[in-house]
Formats: sequence, structure tokens, C-alpha cells
Amino acid sequence: MKITNDAEGKRFFTTVKGGDAHILYNRGPNNIYDLYATYVPTESRGHNIADQLVREAIRVAKEEKVQILDTCPYVHSWFRKHPEESDILFGAGESIVELY
Repeated sequence: MKITNDAEGKRFFTTVKGGDAHILYNRGPNNIYDLYATYVPTESRGHNIADQLVREAIRVAKEEKVQILDTCPYVHSWFRKHPEESDILFGAGESIVELY
């Protein structure tokens, strides 16, 4: 599956049955990726597409040496299921209010 980082559109996306699946993001202080929304068309749900989108966002963030803020509920739950990847998350204990 080819996943594209559309920096201008601020999204990681792939075309699947039913349309585009994506994770939307903003770039915050220190250039972090604030992953705030995930969408997979109904026809393509249940095929680990959202999982692959998160993994690509992690890969890109690691390549850029920046962190991720998991404000999207799906992304937040994904990191709870995959604690081995939590080192990429924006610092625990730091206030999100102070971030913005």
C-alpha cells in the first residue's frame, strides 16, 4: 500500500476502496506532528489501513527526528496498544496548553 505524506494538505493518505483513507495533522511547536483525525471509508474498514497510516506517520516523524502528539482518539488508542512506539510521543508530563 502506497501512503503519501501530503505536506501541503497536512495529511497522510492512501486511496482505498471507497475513497481516500487519511490521518490529518497540524505541525506544532518544534515541528511536531499533531495527529488529530483518522478516517477510513466504510468499505475499507477492518483491513488495518488506519494502523498502516499511523505506522507511516511514525516512520516519517522518526526520519525527521520530531515527535508526535496523539490528539486523535484512534491514534491515542493505537499508542496504548503499541507502547514500544511511545518514545516518539510528545513528552509525558508536559502540558498541552503550554505547547500551544
